[in-house]
Amino acid sequence: MGFFDLFRSKSKSEKLSHLKMLVALAMIDGKIEDNELAALVAVCAREGIDEQELQKLLNDPESVKFVVPKDEDKKMLYLKDMICMMMCDGEIDENEFVLCKMVAESLGYPHEVVDALVLRVINEIKSEMEK
Repeated sequence: MGFFDLFRSKSKSEKLSHLKMLVALAMIDGKIEDNELAALVAVCAREGIDEQELQKLLNDPESVKFVVPKDEDKKMLYLKDMICMMMCDGEIDENEFVLCKMVAESLGYPHEVVDALVLRVINEIKSEMEK
């Protein structure tokens, strides 16, 4: 394994970790709706994760360890993905909101600002959708 393989595997583990959190959010009500699955597939396409890896993750989410990205832009992108997943069925469930806040804190956002940050991102997404 060369140096660049180590970098790629770290990057891939971050991506799979992110996908694991999205799957957890989608499954919080016990099932994945079609629009949630479509959102998962879209994230996989953007992140270069094939559908076989998604299926493996759906079957065994515990096979992937949570990894916090080092890059601040990636952290914000991942938080936005979480919030989009939370909003994709048209309603925000309290359990989804709680999990989203927990993930935001796990990404390193201070507990004191997480509520305001998540609400700000929700409003930004709504504004973008209205355009």
